[in-house]
Amino acid sequence: MVRVPAVILGAGVVIGGVLILAQHLFIGALLIIVLGTLAMCLYIMEETRDLPEVSCYLSDDAKSVIVTNGGNAPAKEIHIALVPMNIEFDIPELGIDETYTHPLSSMATELKAAVSYTNSSGQRHSQTVRLSALDETDPLKPMFPMFSWKKED
Repeated sequence: MVRVPAVILGAGVVIGGVLILAQHLFIGALLIIVLGTLAMCLYIMEETRDLPEVSCYLSDDAKSVIVTNGGNAPAKEIHIALVPMNIEFDIPELGIDETYTHPLSSMATELKAAVSYTNSSGQRHSQTVRLSALDETDPLKPMFPMFSWKKED
């Protein structure tokens, strides 16, 4: 964690301990709980810094692949391989919330895209994404269908 927030959090814990010992139990405990929550938030913010999130999907007419960076940092040295079309292409850099469209020579029904990229620190990330023109993905579909979720009669 950065030094200044750590010092402030440490001083707050000491003040909370003093309040607890001075018979102000609820105020001291509340201060320690709030500072603990703040410390966790700062730790999570630091851990999630510089994380690009590159995703691929087919366009509506299935004649192009759309690459999007939905993360909080630019993605660099992006390499995408489309299997089984035997197409590979590189994107030098994709900024935050930017998209890149790569046209295909013919319509594609089902593809697998092997995506690899680096962040600004040089960490290498890779993933494999299944692309299909026939899939209708529902963003509201639960991971574990319960209570006859959208049951067809």
